[in-house]
Amino acid sequence: MEIEVTDEELKTIRENRREIEGRFQDLEGLERTLRVLKLRLLREEEERLERKLEEMEYGYKELLEFEEMAKRDKEFLMEFRKELSEENRKLRERLGWKG
Repeated sequence: MEIEVTDEELKTIRENRREIEGRFQDLEGLERTLRVLKLRLLREEEERLERKLEEMEYGYKELLEFEEMAKRDKEFLMEFRKELSEENRKLRERLGWKG
């Protein structure tokens, strides 16, 4: 890539060389700082997402445990209901109740 400048522009560039180099160095420093900040932000976001995933996995595990407990409770209640119904039937028979 070539840049064409006039003699006057070249003279101005030479006069302001230190200032121009300082701006480029500053720009490079700013770019490095920006990269560091961007990486820090990405790491923080990654950590936040990992914590959120752990919370979701824990919640899912609790939900599965609750579901299992609910199934066992339902089975227990169904068996209890069956036994209670059987006891009621026997009691009605002993009392001679016809429904």
